[in-house]
Amino acid sequence: MLDSGRQALPFMRSLGRAGHHVTVACAKRLSVGYFCRYANKRLLWPNYFDDPDGFAAKLLEYVRREKPDVTISVGDISVGIVADNRAELAKYTRVTAPNRKLLDMAADKVQTMLFCMDNDIPCPKTFAVDKENLEAAISELEFPVMVKPRRGIGALGLRRVETSDELCGLLKNLEAEYGDLLIQEFIPQDGGTQFQAEAFCDADGKMIVCMVILKPRFFPVTGGTSTANVTIDRPDIQEYVRRLLEGIGWKGAADVDFILDPRDNVPKVLEINPRVTAGIKIGFKAGIDYADLHMKFALGQPLATIDSYKLGVYSRNLIMDILWFIFADRKTRKSNPVNFFKFFGKDVCYQTFGWDDPLPFLGFFLGMARKYASPSVWRAKLGKGA
Repeated sequence: MLDSGRQALPFMRSLGRAGHHVTVACAKRLSVGYFCRYANKRLLWPNYFDDPDGFAAKLLEYVRREKPDVTISVGDISVGIVADNRAELAKYTRVTAPNRKLLDMAADKVQTMLFCMDNDIPCPKTFAVDKENLEAAISELEFPVMVKPRRGIGALGLRRVETSDELCGLLKNLEAEYGDLLIQEFIPQDGGTQFQAEAFCDADGKMIVCMVILKPRFFPVTGGTSTANVTIDRPDIQEYVRRLLEGIGWKGAADVDFILDPRDNVPKVLEINPRVTAGIKIGFKAGIDYADLHMKFALGQPLATIDSYKLGVYSRNLIMDILWFIFADRKTRKSNPVNFFKFFGKDVCYQTFGWDDPLPFLGFFLGMARKYASPSVWRAKLGKGA
């Protein structure tokens, strides 16, 4: 495993219980992967956020020496590093990351939106930021509009812009900080209903599974990291995801995010995340072994279509969910569609805690405590509207 975050835990548990020898690469000891009982070996490598070249060098050195059967990467940055070094890595190990061209296409929100608009897949109307498109965006879109980086993680760089003058004044600074941008139709967020779809496509580009999740809570409260998830049945979303991923020729794991447009009650594509998301444990709890899918995919084994999964599974990032409760106003807490006080039950799971493997929660808590001890982190988080 090349990632030691939350999404790695259910992978390590599944692989370990299946009898595989699991080695995890960690950037620090205060990580959930380092505390996981299913790790047979723990490696301390450079942090791929801060030193991607150092991480890549360690990865290549390791696979040349150890020749692991399969190398699994589930995070944004690590997937990109594997994609960049795919040809060399393939000499010594099998990988699940896509090639760089396909990865870039999926990660580029403009290309995703253009594909959706050209193929009648519901999405916000979107323009790339350049001189020609800027004039078209201002003339064709109603304000407010959303400005986003074309590539990015989470809500970084996301701005709601109220007027064309404000838009023109912001673009230069945003481009300097975040690179290429897009301008997008603003979807009113009455109720803020959002969904994500965790999908997997086989080596021929056929979607073999798509699990749909409701995201009822976030921290910061008005938009940030999802703190709770519930599996639901939405065949319409599954069909949109199938058309999108099969249409671009995607292979392997992908997450597609949606927002419900209250003007027509249609879920609309926001982006493709070309990797496994942090809350993937809910899929394992719902009966989908994504680790087994990765292994079979890497080894070239056939993948059977998965038509169903358990509905109503409730997964929580407990620490972040408590922060949601603290900072949400009374009206927001009362109107939330999922019971905050449901802490136990056969369909409840926690992203970093399991009775058979409790220590990763300690690693996550200590890591979060260190992170949020910084006043600058709180200012950045709460400055986004919590």
